[in-house]
Amino acid sequence: MTTPCTNNRLHLFVDGELSATEADAFRQHLTRCAECESGLRDLLQLELLAARALGGSAPVTQGADVAEPVVGGNVVSLKARLQKGLRVAMPLALAAGLAAVVVVRGQAEPEIPGEVWLSGADTRAFEARLSHPKADRFLPYSPMRGTSHSAQMLPLRPLAELAERHDYRGIAAAYALRGDWQQAEAFLGQEPESADKANDLAVVALSRQRYEEALGLLTSALKLNPNHAQALWNRALVLRERDLLDRAAASFDTVASLSEAGWSGEARRMAAELRTQLAEERVRSRRQVMDVWTTLTGEAPWDAKQLAQRPAVARAALYDAVRTVTSKERVEALLPLARELDALGGGSVLQDYVRQIAARDFTARAPLAQGYAGLLRDSDTKKDATVLLDSLRRSGERDIYFGALMHTGSAVSDATAMSALRGFAEGTPDPWLHLLAEREGIRRELAAGRTAQAEKQLMDAMLTCNGMGNIVPCMELN
Repeated sequence: MTTPCTNNRLHLFVDGELSATEADAFRQHLTRCAECESGLRDLLQLELLAARALGGSAPVTQGADVAEPVVGGNVVSLKARLQKGLRVAMPLALAAGLAAVVVVRGQAEPEIPGEVWLSGADTRAFEARLSHPKADRFLPYSPMRGTSHSAQMLPLRPLAELAERHDYRGIAAAYALRGDWQQAEAFLGQEPESADKANDLAVVALSRQRYEEALGLLTSALKLNPNHAQALWNRALVLRERDLLDRAAASFDTVASLSEAGWSGEARRMAAELRTQLAEERVRSRRQVMDVWTTLTGEAPWDAKQLAQRPAVARAALYDAVRTVTSKERVEALLPLARELDALGGGSVLQDYVRQIAARDFTARAPLAQGYAGLLRDSDTKKDATVLLDSLRRSGERDIYFGALMHTGSAVSDATAMSALRGFAEGTPDPWLHLLAEREGIRRELAAGRTAQAEKQLMDAMLTCNGMGNIVPCMELN
């Protein structure tokens, strides 16, 4: 037998989906059914909670039958749902519902049930970590596919209790675990400033792919608490999303060092995976560049259009080829590839560079070009390149000196070399060289322990690089 309490009649009533006859019957039913009356109170509670999240007590607008909370901003109001049903709801039931919104005091605080924070879950649906202890249990990560976690109903009475305790971070965590980021962000707005609040707002930003905002919030959290485990974890996620794999691994390392049950082991594993991925990408990228460089500097003919099909690889190889060939004729032979790459990137940056170098005195340049070629071929040469670097510094062959500083990383610990590297980059119109110089400056910041500023600069540099398309090898910014 179907009764007004079955088949979700209350929600159909509130949504205005019942026929006139059914709605009238349900209004009569409300006066004598404690269960449905309680459900109506819960819906009113949620409306008032939403209004409270937007700033204190909710103003009300007097309607014909009901005082409705006025809400706006980012919280999704129930007003549209309520107005159909509640304008026809019986005044006695409505009065009872409003009277029951306030949590009764004068008795021991009830325990908040674990279901508020999905205590029965055996996996976690998103990678980021919330600061609330009840919402930060370690569980295996299993991305939600197909069904939103918001489908798991949120019990409303415990939320009212949390609101009475001013635990808006707990309410926000409950919404976040169900994927309701809009409500989570609104309730966090009621929390006082803290590392925990900044972390949780960063989780909201991360969920919406606002990575720069998320990193700024996490930086603020870590200034307040340098060992904030959740902020360190989430920073690693942000850096990974921006392809800054080395820095992401370093952040996971710090989490691993905190010896948290479950989390530290996973952080250690993720750091290792990121480093393996980065190492493999570096080896693959370097091999590809070396193969094209060998082709450009060899005796066999090559096809500029074919090589330009991988513009990032070809660009890096072209620079190295110009730095290593030993005659005007060999430099000019690289013009077809420079022309193809300029056509992809716009302008004539590479063609101008090739022509400029072709005009150099190769009597002086050729030995230095050969030394640089040796640096490329033999990784052991990088360990003791002092003589070559000193010769290049005094020679005036600034493009080769720039390349050698990039390959050896010497500018990180040598302020004079860093000044020379930046000076050369600033004098060239190629934005890729500007980014490489920026990378070395960032490495110097990291070596000095200025991590937060360095990571912000690195994210900006990667964002700029990605905006240039696939014509430059952005992975080298790692």
